[in-house]
Amino acid sequence: MRKWLTWPVFYELTEIYTAPLNVMWFVLGVAIAQYHLGTVNWFNVGLCLVEVFIFDLAVNVSDNYYDYQHALDRVDYARNTNPIGRLNLPAAGVGRLALGLYLLSLLPGIWLVGRTGWLVLLLGLLGYVIGIFYTAGPHPINATPLCETVVALSIAFLIQLTCVVVSTYGQRPMTWTMVGTTFLLCLPLTLIFFTIQLANNTADRDEDIRNHRYTLAYYLGKPGAVRLIQLFLILGSLWPIVNVLLGIAPVVTLGAVLLLPFMWRGMRPFFAVQDKKRTFITTVKSASLFFLLYPILFVVGTWF
Repeated sequence: MRKWLTWPVFYELTEIYTAPLNVMWFVLGVAIAQYHLGTVNWFNVGLCLVEVFIFDLAVNVSDNYYDYQHALDRVDYARNTNPIGRLNLPAAGVGRLALGLYLLSLLPGIWLVGRTGWLVLLLGLLGYVIGIFYTAGPHPINATPLCETVVALSIAFLIQLTCVVVSTYGQRPMTWTMVGTTFLLCLPLTLIFFTIQLANNTADRDEDIRNHRYTLAYYLGKPGAVRLIQLFLILGSLWPIVNVLLGIAPVVTLGAVLLLPFMWRGMRPFFAVQDKKRTFITTVKSASLFFLLYPILFVVGTWF
């Protein structure tokens, strides 16, 4: 492993550069717990953040490993696109790296469950099942039209819900009303994260078809996928208005609505041409504005 696992290789396999987004999910989760339940257990939140951080690295390595193993296109995709083939990495070594990271992520996870209880265990197990079988198994989630929805709900809702639970464990009871409130508060992020996933799969549509991955973009076609991306971008950007009217979000979160014209303009190149290398990055950059500002505004409305 020492011979091939350099920092640049680890950086690409784990996609560790996306880690700051995990922090923003926790920022929102903590703010929701404080705003609605008035309490935050910072130690539990810290354990949860470490567990999710390591688990996210493991999932990214595992995705690269299983995508390489399942690839039917052994030339363009397996050899030239997937980092295992492109960087000439040992597939077995990458698999062991994924397993090692999964096992490492269990340590803070087990400690956290010991401090909280069965609900956190169930949420954690659900997260592990989704993360592992997103690409593993004979029928991976990323080869189905449910993959965009599953990923968006897992990252933009399940993480925040878990954060609320561990923040308030032993202090305030978790009710279905609070679960519903958390869902509504996370819905703007969920809808916009869905657009990023659908944009990614739309750009990869031809490649996915060659590898027998039939995502939602396959069924909608590129024009239909772009229309759904535009619809969900609008709904997600405007949803903070609904939350404020319902009285479940600070008024200051309305500021996130102002990002809609900027995000729309930033995504226009992708609306015109769905290309992974040339235009997809514009959707990521545009959506990142919302992923940063919305949690920050919620924090401002909660503590200041």
